[in-house]
Amino acid sequence: MKFRKGDWVESARVKHKGKFVGQVIDTIDGEYIIRDAERAKWLRKEEDLSPAKAKADNDNERADQRARFQHWRL
Repeated sequence: MKFRKGDWVESARVKHKGKFVGQVIDTIDGEYIIRDAERAKWLRKEEDLSPAKAKADNDNERADQRARFQHWRL
């Protein structure tokens, strides 16, 4: 298995659910159980997942982007 419990992953678009970042919470029958930001759980195959930054890193990156945007607005 490529990912371990606790890893942050980005899911590719699957049917009606677009891309999302979530955390691996378990595996079952060779598929990963991913919990997204709304705490919904999703089953995803390994080929539908790629490594993602931890949520804290994503939040810090968004804060940096807002700060840069505010700087240009002044």
